[in-house]
Amino acid sequence: MKRIIIFCLISIAFSVQSQTIRNKELSFSIGMGDLKVERFAQREHIDFMNYMDFDPDYSDFVSVKFGYKFDFLSNMSASIKLIMLEDIIPDNYDVSVHYFVKPWLGIGVGSKLTKSWMSNFEKYQIDNFSNYYLLDDNVQQFTIYDLGFYLSPLLKPIDNDIFKLHIKCNFGLSSFMNEKVTFHHKKNLSNERMLYKYETNSKPQMYIQPQIAIRLKVFKIKNIAIGALLSSNYYYSKRSIDYFRSIQTWTSESKISDQITPSKHHYKRFEVNLGVFLKR
Repeated sequence: MKRIIIFCLISIAFSVQSQTIRNKELSFSIGMGDLKVERFAQREHIDFMNYMDFDPDYSDFVSVKFGYKFDFLSNMSASIKLIMLEDIIPDNYDVSVHYFVKPWLGIGVGSKLTKSWMSNFEKYQIDNFSNYYLLDDNVQQFTIYDLGFYLSPLLKPIDNDIFKLHIKCNFGLSSFMNEKVTFHHKKNLSNERMLYKYETNSKPQMYIQPQIAIRLKVFKIKNIAIGALLSSNYYYSKRSIDYFRSIQTWTSESKISDQITPSKHHYKRFEVNLGVFLKR
């Protein structure tokens, strides 16, 4: 599904190129970020948010961004960013379109897709079922994607040929996409078995993401300007991962199913990027 969404958004953005476009810009940047997720004490039911950013002392991530910006019509602007994290897969994105009611004020809409990793949540099963052992004792991990849509006012307090300062703030709804995980237990010194199945639910939750971007033109070759860029953003939300849980003990006829809604956690991401751009 995420591949379809990426393809559709980028296709829509590029379709405007059949119209007159100007101020085309290609950019490349490398950044460092930090993810912080509030942790709660272990409770009756597993809380998957406790296992995101599992090691608070080693939570930095590296991002590589490929960007394309352009203006079209008389007062419209589009931005497309494909983003890679440590796994070198460009499956994160940020796409937006802005309409400028004034040269210094724009109102836009956009969509983003980011991902995180959850690890070691099998620890909950091991700690809570000491009379059982896991038939598959490998460390559990899955990639969880966060799909969001937002409204985005944008300010241009400085915007000349040499130096640009742009400030915007995304107000949106975001939802973790569905994931599944299964645990097979066997009771010590017994043939009794137990099967736990978890399936997370998508649930839109509000977030805010202020951003700042600085561009400095360094020199020009013919009609192509080359310069440096610096950008930063901060993401804040209160998030939870709801899930459907089913338990089978001994035989499938003993299946028990529940819908679990854990408490919301403070969820924060901070990122700084430095790069170069070419503008025509």
